[in-house]
Amino acid sequence: MAENQAEELRGEIVALETALAAAFGEIAVLRAAIEGGGSDAALSAMEGMAAQLEGSVLRGVIGAETLGRPAAAAGFERRMEQIAHALRNAIAFRDR
Repeated sequence: MAENQAEELRGEIVALETALAAAFGEIAVLRAAIEGGGSDAALSAMEGMAAQLEGSVLRGVIGAETLGRPAAAAGFERRMEQIAHALRNAIAFRDR
């Protein structure tokens, strides 16, 4: 496997780890809402988590580029775009 391909895969791994962390956080927030935290508290927590995820994405891309690993940054960005596309499709499907 070429070094650039390996770097791209490393970037994709980081993107997937980021998405999983966000998903587990969302689940925790929803459980808190069900257990009595209320919808306002759940919504506020989810908004905060979305801001953290956005910051994480920026740190991942900038960090990889700063370390001279543009292929890792490219893999990270590509995978995050795929995750966002899948989520948009899931939301569209759920609303029907």
